[in-house]
Amino acid sequence: MLQTIKRWFTRGGLPGEWAAVEDWADARGHQFRRSREGNGFVIDGGELPLRWRLEWGPSQRAYITGHELRLRGELGPVELQLLLLSRSLVESMEKEVFEQYTEDLQTRVDTATPEEMRWLVLFQKLPGQDLKSLRDSFAAVGPTPRWLLQWLDGPLTLQLQQARSGWLAPADPFVLIAHRGRLTLRTQCAEPDLQRLTAALSLFQVALREALRIAELWTDQSMASTQPSLWSNSAPGYLDTPASGPATEETGPVTKP
Repeated sequence: MLQTIKRWFTRGGLPGEWAAVEDWADARGHQFRRSREGNGFVIDGGELPLRWRLEWGPSQRAYITGHELRLRGELGPVELQLLLLSRSLVESMEKEVFEQYTEDLQTRVDTATPEEMRWLVLFQKLPGQDLKSLRDSFAAVGPTPRWLLQWLDGPLTLQLQQARSGWLAPADPFVLIAHRGRLTLRTQCAEPDLQRLTAALSLFQVALREALRIAELWTDQSMASTQPSLWSNSAPGYLDTPASGPATEETGPVTKP
Protein backbone atom coordinates (compact mmCIF):
# COMPACT_ATOMS: atom_id res chain seq x y z
CA MET A 1 0.00 0.00 0.00
CA LEU A 2 2.83 2.40 0.86
CA GLN A 3 4.43 1.73 -2.53
CA THR A 4 1.14 2.46 -4.29
CA ILE A 5 0.71 5.77 -2.42
CA LYS A 6 4.32 6.72 -3.17
CA ARG A 7 3.78 6.08 -6.87
CA TRP A 8 0.71 8.34 -6.89
CA PHE A 9 2.89 11.24 -5.75
CA THR A 10 5.97 10.53 -7.90
CA ARG A 11 4.49 9.70 -11.28
CA GLY A 12 3.04 13.13 -11.96
CA GLY A 13 3.65 14.08 -15.57
CA LEU A 14 4.71 10.56 -16.48
CA PRO A 15 3.97 9.95 -20.20
CA GLY A 16 1.12 7.55 -20.89
CA GLU A 17 3.33 4.86 -22.39
CA TRP A 18 5.69 5.05 -19.43
CA ALA A 19 2.82 4.73 -16.96
CA ALA A 20 1.63 1.55 -18.67
CA VAL A 21 5.16 0.11 -18.51
CA GLU A 22 5.49 1.07 -14.85
CA ASP A 23 2.16 -0.58 -14.02
CA TRP A 24 3.28 -3.73 -15.83
CA ALA A 25 6.62 -3.80 -13.97
CA ASP A 26 5.02 -3.12 -10.60
CA ALA A 27 2.45 -5.90 -11.06
CA ARG A 28 5.29 -8.41 -11.60
CA GLY A 29 7.53 -7.26 -8.81
CA HIS A 30 10.10 -5.60 -11.10
CA GLN A 31 11.70 -2.29 -10.16
CA PHE A 32 10.96 0.66 -12.44
CA ARG A 33 12.77 3.99 -12.24
CA ARG A 34 13.41 6.96 -14.48
CA SER A 35 16.89 7.43 -15.87
CA ARG A 36 19.05 10.05 -14.22
CA GLU A 37 18.62 12.40 -17.19
CA GLY A 38 14.85 11.92 -17.22
CA ASN A 39 14.76 10.93 -20.91
CA GLY A 40 14.25 7.21 -20.39
CA PHE A 41 13.72 4.52 -17.79
CA VAL A 42 15.26 1.36 -16.34
CA ILE A 43 13.59 -1.83 -15.14
CA ASP A 44 15.37 -4.49 -13.08
CA GLY A 45 13.80 -7.92 -12.87
CA GLY A 46 14.23 -11.66 -12.87
CA GLU A 47 15.91 -14.01 -10.43
CA LEU A 48 19.49 -15.25 -10.42
CA PRO A 49 20.99 -16.54 -12.62
CA LEU A 50 18.46 -15.00 -15.04
CA ARG A 51 18.42 -11.46 -13.69
CA TRP A 52 18.01 -8.83 -16.39
CA ARG A 53 17.97 -5.09 -16.84
CA LEU A 54 15.76 -3.38 -19.43
CA GLU A 55 16.63 0.16 -20.47
CA TRP A 56 14.81 2.49 -22.82
CA GLY A 57 16.45 5.79 -23.72
CA PRO A 58 18.58 7.69 -26.23
CA SER A 59 20.62 5.46 -28.52
CA GLN A 60 24.19 4.63 -27.57
CA ARG A 61 25.05 3.43 -31.06
CA ALA A 62 25.36 5.41 -34.29
CA TYR A 63 23.49 2.74 -36.24
CA ILE A 64 20.36 3.28 -34.14
CA THR A 65 18.65 6.65 -34.50
CA GLY A 66 16.53 8.22 -31.80
CA HIS A 67 15.75 5.93 -28.88
CA GLU A 68 16.76 2.33 -28.39
CA LEU A 69 15.73 -0.61 -26.25
CA ARG A 70 18.57 -2.34 -24.39
CA LEU A 71 18.43 -5.56 -22.40
CA ARG A 72 21.36 -6.90 -20.40
CA GLY A 73 22.12 -9.97 -18.32
CA GLU A 74 25.22 -11.42 -16.70
CA LEU A 75 26.94 -14.58 -17.93
CA GLY A 76 29.66 -14.76 -15.29
CA PRO A 77 33.42 -14.88 -15.84
CA VAL A 78 33.29 -17.07 -18.96
CA GLU A 79 34.43 -15.12 -22.03
CA LEU A 80 31.85 -16.24 -24.55
CA GLN A 81 31.86 -14.36 -27.84
CA LEU A 82 28.58 -14.75 -29.69
CA LEU A 83 26.96 -12.25 -32.04
CA LEU A 84 23.68 -12.20 -33.92
CA LEU A 85 22.65 -9.23 -36.08
CA SER A 86 19.78 -8.40 -38.38
CA ARG A 87 20.76 -8.93 -42.02
CA SER A 88 19.95 -5.34 -42.96
CA LEU A 89 22.24 -4.05 -40.19
CA VAL A 90 25.10 -6.29 -41.34
CA GLU A 91 24.86 -4.89 -44.85
CA SER A 92 24.97 -1.27 -43.66
CA MET A 93 27.82 -2.00 -41.22
CA GLU A 94 29.92 -3.74 -43.85
CA LYS A 95 29.46 -0.79 -46.17
CA GLU A 96 30.50 1.62 -43.43
CA VAL A 97 33.55 -0.45 -42.49
CA PHE A 98 34.67 -0.51 -46.12
CA GLU A 99 34.25 3.24 -46.55
CA GLN A 100 35.83 4.15 -43.23
CA TYR A 101 38.78 1.78 -43.18
CA THR A 102 39.56 1.22 -46.85
CA GLU A 103 38.97 4.57 -48.49
CA ASP A 104 40.69 6.34 -45.54
CA LEU A 105 43.62 3.91 -45.92
CA GLN A 106 43.37 2.81 -42.30
CA THR A 107 44.94 -0.58 -41.68
CA ARG A 108 43.15 -1.57 -38.48
CA VAL A 109 39.76 -1.24 -36.85
CA ASP A 110 39.92 1.44 -34.18
CA THR A 111 39.09 0.30 -30.65
CA ALA A 112 36.49 3.08 -30.39
CA THR A 113 34.44 1.15 -32.97
CA PRO A 114 31.70 -0.97 -31.32
CA GLU A 115 32.51 -4.66 -30.89
CA GLU A 116 29.67 -5.69 -33.16
CA MET A 117 31.29 -3.80 -36.04
CA ARG A 118 34.85 -4.92 -35.25
CA TRP A 119 33.76 -8.55 -35.15
CA LEU A 120 32.54 -8.34 -38.75
CA VAL A 121 36.19 -7.72 -39.65
CA LEU A 122 37.80 -10.11 -37.16
CA PHE A 123 35.55 -13.17 -37.46
CA GLN A 124 33.76 -15.07 -40.18
CA LYS A 125 30.00 -15.24 -40.45
CA LEU A 126 28.24 -18.57 -40.17
CA PRO A 127 27.36 -19.96 -43.62
CA GLY A 128 23.75 -19.55 -44.64
CA GLN A 129 23.12 -23.29 -44.62
CA ASP A 130 24.04 -23.40 -40.92
CA LEU A 131 21.56 -20.65 -40.08
CA LYS A 132 18.79 -22.57 -41.87
CA SER A 133 15.47 -20.72 -41.40
CA LEU A 134 17.24 -17.61 -40.06
CA ARG A 135 19.52 -17.13 -43.05
CA ASP A 136 17.42 -14.48 -44.79
CA SER A 137 16.87 -12.37 -41.68
CA PHE A 138 19.99 -12.67 -39.51
CA ALA A 139 23.74 -13.16 -39.57
CA ALA A 140 25.77 -14.87 -36.83
CA VAL A 141 29.41 -14.05 -36.11
CA GLY A 142 31.98 -15.35 -33.64
CA PRO A 143 35.35 -17.06 -33.23
CA THR A 144 33.87 -20.49 -32.47
CA PRO A 145 31.17 -21.63 -34.92
CA ARG A 146 30.08 -24.64 -32.88
CA TRP A 147 29.14 -22.47 -29.89
CA LEU A 148 27.11 -20.21 -32.16
CA LEU A 149 25.31 -23.22 -33.60
CA GLN A 150 24.52 -24.66 -30.16
CA TRP A 151 23.33 -21.27 -28.92
CA LEU A 152 20.98 -20.82 -31.85
CA ASP A 153 19.73 -24.37 -31.86
CA GLY A 154 16.21 -24.94 -30.59
CA PRO A 155 14.24 -22.39 -28.54
CA LEU A 156 16.26 -19.30 -29.52
CA THR A 157 15.69 -19.90 -33.22
CA LEU A 158 11.95 -20.23 -32.54
CA GLN A 159 11.93 -16.92 -30.66
CA LEU A 160 13.81 -15.20 -33.49
CA GLN A 161 11.37 -16.57 -36.06
CA GLN A 162 8.45 -15.26 -34.02
CA ALA A 163 10.14 -11.87 -33.65
CA ARG A 164 10.70 -11.55 -37.39
CA SER A 165 7.11 -12.46 -38.15
CA GLY A 166 5.84 -10.08 -35.48
CA TRP A 167 7.42 -7.12 -33.71
CA LEU A 168 10.84 -6.99 -35.45
CA ALA A 169 10.65 -5.51 -38.96
CA PRO A 170 13.31 -6.45 -41.57
CA ALA A 171 14.73 -2.92 -41.56
CA ASP A 172 14.98 -2.69 -37.76
CA PRO A 173 18.58 -2.70 -36.48
CA PHE A 174 18.94 -5.61 -34.08
CA VAL A 175 21.98 -6.85 -32.15
CA LEU A 176 22.32 -9.71 -29.67
CA ILE A 177 25.89 -10.03 -28.39
CA ALA A 178 27.64 -12.08 -25.68
CA HIS A 179 30.88 -10.43 -24.68
CA ARG A 180 32.89 -9.65 -21.53
CA GLY A 181 30.68 -11.83 -19.36
CA ARG A 182 27.44 -10.17 -20.44
CA LEU A 183 24.63 -10.69 -22.93
CA THR A 184 23.20 -7.52 -24.49
CA LEU A 185 20.28 -6.95 -26.85
CA ARG A 186 19.87 -3.67 -28.74
CA THR A 187 17.18 -2.59 -31.15
CA GLN A 188 15.55 0.61 -32.29
CA CYS A 189 12.47 1.60 -30.31
CA ALA A 190 11.05 5.05 -30.97
CA GLU A 191 8.38 4.77 -28.26
CA PRO A 192 8.26 2.43 -25.24
CA ASP A 193 5.36 0.37 -26.53
CA LEU A 194 4.60 -2.23 -23.85
CA GLN A 195 3.87 -5.00 -26.35
CA ARG A 196 7.22 -4.49 -28.10
CA LEU A 197 9.12 -4.30 -24.81
CA THR A 198 7.61 -7.50 -23.42
CA ALA A 199 8.12 -9.37 -26.70
CA ALA A 200 11.79 -8.33 -26.78
CA LEU A 201 12.14 -9.35 -23.13
CA SER A 202 10.74 -12.82 -23.88
CA LEU A 203 13.29 -13.27 -26.66
CA PHE A 204 16.11 -12.00 -24.45
CA GLN A 205 15.24 -14.33 -21.58
CA VAL A 206 15.52 -17.32 -23.90
CA ALA A 207 18.77 -16.01 -25.37
CA LEU A 208 20.18 -15.49 -21.86
CA ARG A 209 19.17 -18.94 -20.69
CA GLU A 210 20.70 -20.54 -23.77
CA ALA A 211 23.90 -18.48 -23.43
CA LEU A 212 24.25 -19.59 -19.81
CA ARG A 213 23.86 -23.18 -21.01
CA ILE A 214 26.65 -22.65 -23.54
CA ALA A 215 28.81 -20.96 -20.88
CA GLU A 216 28.44 -24.03 -18.67
CA LEU A 217 29.38 -26.33 -21.55
CA TRP A 218 32.33 -24.08 -22.41
CA THR A 219 33.56 -24.19 -18.80
CA ASP A 220 33.14 -27.96 -18.47
CA GLN A 221 35.01 -28.71 -21.68
CA SER A 222 37.79 -26.19 -21.11
CA MET A 223 38.43 -27.67 -17.65
CA ALA A 224 38.28 -31.24 -18.94
CA SER A 225 40.91 -30.73 -21.61
CA THR A 226 43.69 -28.29 -22.42
CA GLN A 227 44.50 -29.83 -25.79
CA PRO A 228 44.72 -27.22 -28.60
CA SER A 229 42.52 -29.42 -30.77
CA LEU A 230 39.56 -28.57 -28.53
CA TRP A 231 39.53 -25.07 -30.04
CA SER A 232 40.36 -26.03 -33.59
CA ASN A 233 37.46 -23.94 -34.92
CA SER A 234 38.38 -20.73 -33.11
CA ALA A 235 40.73 -17.96 -34.09
CA PRO A 236 43.97 -18.11 -32.04
CA GLY A 237 43.87 -15.93 -28.97
CA TYR A 238 40.37 -14.52 -29.47
CA LEU A 239 38.65 -17.02 -27.22
CA ASP A 240 41.01 -16.59 -24.27
CA THR A 241 41.55 -12.84 -24.42
CA PRO A 242 38.74 -10.26 -24.14
CA ALA A 243 38.44 -7.92 -27.11
CA SER A 244 40.48 -4.78 -26.63
CA GLY A 245 38.87 -1.42 -26.13
CA PRO A 246 38.36 1.28 -23.56
CA ALA A 247 36.24 0.45 -20.55
CA THR A 248 32.86 2.13 -20.57
CA GLU A 249 30.09 2.50 -18.05
CA GLU A 250 28.00 -0.06 -19.89
CA THR A 251 30.62 -2.78 -19.39
CA GLY A 252 30.01 -2.78 -15.64
CA PRO A 253 27.92 -5.45 -13.95
CA VAL A 254 24.18 -5.40 -13.69
CA THR A 255 23.81 -4.64 -10.02
CA LYS A 256 20.98 -5.59 -7.78
CA PRO A 257 18.63 -2.69 -7.16
